[in-house]
Amino acid sequence: MARAPSDIVAVAVAVVAGVLSWDLVRLLGEKREAWDDPDYWVIAFPLMLFTALLLGFAFRDRPWRWVAAMIGAQAAWALLLSVIADGAPNLFPLGLLMFALLALPCLLAAYAGKMLGERAAE
Repeated sequence: MARAPSDIVAVAVAVVAGVLSWDLVRLLGEKREAWDDPDYWVIAFPLMLFTALLLGFAFRDRPWRWVAAMIGAQAAWALLLSVIADGAPNLFPLGLLMFALLALPCLLAAYAGKMLGERAAE
């Protein structure tokens, strides 16, 4: 089954937002893990919340998908960087739990965007 072009655009935006928000803080900060840097919570996480809200607003069909793509891309990017730097990370299962917790506010933002989009369409 082929995906609609809008789905591809939404997934691409979500993936870029997830990777960019992690890497931006990691490269600008001094911590190895982006979420260890206070800038993650001031810059990156709000960027992800805003992206989830916009994607939920613009692509209202099953907005959880955009959050899954964004958080999944960020987790995969963090794993890749960790493997390159140190080999297999022993705390990655704990990191996955943290990513799951980060997804919850993003899900709320995506569904809030969906509700706003439905109201705007009326």
